[in-house]
Amino acid sequence: MPPGFQEHQAYFESYVLKKAISEVTNMVQTKRQGISIFEGWFLNGAEAMIDFNGMLLEFLQRPEIAALKSVRLCSQAISTIRSCLLRTILLKLSDLDNRQTSESEAKEFMDKMAYWQMSILDCLGADDEYLKLFWYQLYTKLIDDKPSIRSAAANFLRIILVQKPEESISLMRWSSAPEQRQIVRDFQKLTEIDDEAFVLWVDKHRPALDMLFFGGMAKTWEDFVSAENHRTFESAKSRLNKRKDKLKIWNLEAAAAEQTLVSHEIGNSAWMKSIYTTEYFKYQRLMQDQQDDLAFLAAGYRKMERDLQRPGAVFSVSTAPKWKLDRTEGRNRMRLRLLPDYPVGEDKYQPKAKGSQSATPTTGSALSTTPVSRGRAASASRPPTRSSTMLDGANDSDLTSLTMEPEVTSENPDPVLTAEDDFELIDDPNERNEGDENFEDKNRKVRRRLEHGDQIQAAFNISRVTGLEACEGLLIVGKDALYIMDNVFQCANGDIVNVWQAPPDERDPFTQVVTGAKTLEKRQNAGGREQESRHWRWQDVISISKRRFLFRDVAIEIFFTDGRSYLFTNISTAVRDNLFAKMLNKAPHTSAAHSLPNPEDAWRFDMLKGFEDSPQGLGSRLGTLFNASPWTSIMKRWQRGEISNFHYLMVVNTMAGRTFNDLTQYPVFPWILADYTSEDLDLEDPRTFRDLSKPMGAQTPNRIQGFIDTFSALEEIGQPPFHYGTHYSSAMIVSSYLIRLPPFVQSYLLVQGDSFDHADRLFQSVGDAWTSASCNNKTDVRELIPEFFCLPEFLTNINGYDFGRRQSNGAQVNNVELPPWAKGDPKIFISKHREALESPYVSENLHQWIDLVFGFKQRGEAAVENLNVFHNLSYAGSVDLDQITDSNERAISAGVIHNFGQTPHQVFQKPHPPREQLKSSVKRLDTAIFSLSCLPNPLLESHERVSSLIYAPKLDRLLCASPFRLNLPPYDKYLEWGYADNSIRFFFADNRRPAGLFENLHIGQISCASFADSKTLITAGEDCVISVHALHTVPGKPVELFLKSSLFGHKTPVTAIAVGKAFSTFVTASSDGQAFLWDLNQLSFIRKLPLVRHVECAEIHNVSGDIMLCSGPNVILYSLNGALILEQNVCSDSEDYVHSCAFYEGAGNEWLENYLIFTGHRGGIVNVWRKSAARGKWTLELLRRLDHIDYNSEKGENTAAGITCISPMPTCLYTGDDDGRVYEWNFAGSRDR
Repeated sequence: MPPGFQEHQAYFESYVLKKAISEVTNMVQTKRQGISIFEGWFLNGAEAMIDFNGMLLEFLQRPEIAALKSVRLCSQAISTIRSCLLRTILLKLSDLDNRQTSESEAKEFMDKMAYWQMSILDCLGADDEYLKLFWYQLYTKLIDDKPSIRSAAANFLRIILVQKPEESISLMRWSSAPEQRQIVRDFQKLTEIDDEAFVLWVDKHRPALDMLFFGGMAKTWEDFVSAENHRTFESAKSRLNKRKDKLKIWNLEAAAAEQTLVSHEIGNSAWMKSIYTTEYFKYQRLMQDQQDDLAFLAAGYRKMERDLQRPGAVFSVSTAPKWKLDRTEGRNRMRLRLLPDYPVGEDKYQPKAKGSQSATPTTGSALSTTPVSRGRAASASRPPTRSSTMLDGANDSDLTSLTMEPEVTSENPDPVLTAEDDFELIDDPNERNEGDENFEDKNRKVRRRLEHGDQIQAAFNISRVTGLEACEGLLIVGKDALYIMDNVFQCANGDIVNVWQAPPDERDPFTQVVTGAKTLEKRQNAGGREQESRHWRWQDVISISKRRFLFRDVAIEIFFTDGRSYLFTNISTAVRDNLFAKMLNKAPHTSAAHSLPNPEDAWRFDMLKGFEDSPQGLGSRLGTLFNASPWTSIMKRWQRGEISNFHYLMVVNTMAGRTFNDLTQYPVFPWILADYTSEDLDLEDPRTFRDLSKPMGAQTPNRIQGFIDTFSALEEIGQPPFHYGTHYSSAMIVSSYLIRLPPFVQSYLLVQGDSFDHADRLFQSVGDAWTSASCNNKTDVRELIPEFFCLPEFLTNINGYDFGRRQSNGAQVNNVELPPWAKGDPKIFISKHREALESPYVSENLHQWIDLVFGFKQRGEAAVENLNVFHNLSYAGSVDLDQITDSNERAISAGVIHNFGQTPHQVFQKPHPPREQLKSSVKRLDTAIFSLSCLPNPLLESHERVSSLIYAPKLDRLLCASPFRLNLPPYDKYLEWGYADNSIRFFFADNRRPAGLFENLHIGQISCASFADSKTLITAGEDCVISVHALHTVPGKPVELFLKSSLFGHKTPVTAIAVGKAFSTFVTASSDGQAFLWDLNQLSFIRKLPLVRHVECAEIHNVSGDIMLCSGPNVILYSLNGALILEQNVCSDSEDYVHSCAFYEGAGNEWLENYLIFTGHRGGIVNVWRKSAARGKWTLELLRRLDHIDYNSEKGENTAAGITCISPMPTCLYTGDDDGRVYEWNFAGSRDR
């Protein structure tokens, strides 16, 4: 629309002119346009720029313009215009050399230069390089083949010589050599000739001129061209970057604008989806927790179901149970107890099939879900998929039916619930909320297994070594307790997941090497059923020891007061040391026996500790035992005969890092006997024994030379030499010895490929095993294990495995064939074998065998001289698995170490001293029972029946208790029951002040009670229920009592309770004659003893584990595992019965030469019996009768009261009778104890 008025038109035109001038100013900037020409952005713009700049310079050269102050102040801008003009002309001159440039175009440009000659010449100075560059370019045109170009160049050169004579001559002299001075002088005369003569003169002197111009001046041109190219490149690069940045800005602005529109359009739906996703995540997490709870509860229900179907239970099912060896250790670290074995599926192990067939064990089918692979264990920003909420390893339809949310499949996707939607959650449930100080969301999977009120302070991934394999899990350092949980894993981000869902690069590679693929798959399929957990309070930790696994210093072994121990490994030494320090900080009492919370556990500590001055745990002392001083306490005690050979060997094995928890480092015991054919064992004949100074490979002369030849042959070919290609202790050897007992049968099958070996190759005869290891088989140099001296059950096929038939005679392999002198009884074999171990001959020579296995003959020249060198990989330090980078090579080396056998740590660097005394010089009951004499007068007359006598060493007092009273360790309080309100009451011993009253422990009156230790009380009542309570007592403070568990099974009130704390076992007998054995660790049923008669009293031997029940006149003796040893009438009077009974258990860890049993009878009689084997049967042999004389009787007759309590001590005997009198029997005949 045109302007309506002249004034409007003036405004409009002014606006247009201003904008036009502004745009021209911006676009026509000389420097920028020059750059554009050089970069090629200004096409054909050189001549225009030359005209434009020439015009500007010509205008600025006018006197009236040049005199202006504003022009003088713009000298820098004028210099830029001049530089741009010269550079543009030089660019155009260089372009004339292009063949595509016609002669007319070139002539036209040369004429343009002549036209602007004044502007150009004004720009050329003597101090810059442009004059030299112009000379160079004009000379190149001067020698051109086009006449017009040559003439134009000659003309311009003449103009320069005329206008710039001094500068030109100076330049030529600077560029010429001395011999070219004549050419320079001739050049000055060229201003006097015409162009044609100039050209002819150039052609005549071409060589000299070429040398002048193409010499020094060419270098200047090349540098100029290089600088211009570089400047052009950088400018173009900068321009391109600016363009990219601008495009990015435009793109971001466009995207932001678009995103704003999109967000505005879908904002409401996005927030709704965010809220729904948050709630769905919470729902999924709740479902996962519910499934974990169901798995946890299902295990409890299965345990309850087994408990309801066991013998004596409500729904008792008469099925033959399977048995397994328990890990609980008693005195001398003996593992004697068998527990019921409840496998998930029935294992039907089969013998080795003939030919190529192989039998595999069948297991019960189990429905299991496939675990979900997780890149990160759990993502907080997206809900888990439906499959991840399934019960781990669920196989029960009633459990899976509780899953309420239908599974989302690909055929029916729900776009609202997709986890990939890119929206934030309103409230991430995995984030700590303000004010929530106890947030532990990532620990949900394990929190349910914590004790009430406990808190997680640290968690470590571990691998619990179980025989031949390792089970990955989590060790939690709690505030109050230690927890070990199987098959869970803490990822690096803190999430706790199933171990098979953990990132592979975070798991311990060595655990996966030693654990078979089938086992890993089985654990994965079992899911939650295999997530067993166990815990102990820190006060129950008795020892923490550093250990090795696969010769890697990454393991820890923990020992507990309940007799159990666990060996586990960490991924590295640094992690192990960190965990070790944390556990020592939580259990500082493990440094010394006097620091233990419960003094009655000191005997376990001494057994593990082995010697004094040991503040840092067992593992840190490896390699230092006996080296600093050979006369340490434990060695001197053994030399004096104060401890048994068995105990000393167990101590040495412990110090060498040998452990029951690792079959590759199982304790080693020697072959003792060489006679397995005689009807009777003569322990006085040295020929009965093996040569303890030689290894098994040197027991017979016919094998020695072969081993020497093997050593020499390897030495000659440069290989590490050894005598034996097998070892005396390996996982295969141990599992083959214990093949009849779980869990070792599973280890054996793991090695053999899920089936037993050929029957002829199984361990089936002790005599044949000795013959093979000592003379017949060159590849067999095996030694024995501790079970040969303490556990008769491993010689019997108690679980009825089918081992197949021997090919030689077709006989079925079943129980182990025993030597004739064992009379077919495994218990007699163990007894005789142990007696041989403690015999004088072995005691005199045992130190020589220790030198071979644990001492100075283990390595070096002494080992070579004694034919005692094994494969180099069996020694620690031969290979460092952590330094092997190749995974296959590392796995192979680890497999060799794991399967071949490991030589124990070298404990002794010097020859072990021999035993000085075969027997202890101190008189004890088992050796001097006939020297006992009774003090003339009773120690005490309380006029109440004596029910218990306890000697308290710290108090140096003999504590007597009447019926319905028990003294509570540490004996500052006592317990009473039998009150009308059916309560139990605690009192302080010094003033009878009440220390606690507890009612309603049972329905009705309490029938009997017993302390298992200072923190465990067992009660039984008229309701036929057995209750186990936890005690908390502090000197001077009232007693706190908490119910731990109630045990059911008896149908009439319990009348007798006996506790064997060393084996964590107690027996209860009811008035109807039923006797049950219970596990004090798990508070569960073990077995029913074959007894149907009333029991007056009961005892459990804390060394051998034997159980004594006294019923009427008879003593019934069972093994710890319920086998009847003997039943014998011990009363001479038909109207008498056994009032009391007791075992003599020794002073500590010495060898008991006589197995003594004491029985109390009426008429003040105590009979002393010795258990012995005669004609293949066990019997009680009467050693002595102890008569209690009535000091008021003139005739010296016995008191009429029955002996109701017997308390044997190492050097004395205390007895109490029905009238409340307490007697002391000792060797001195006085009261000086």
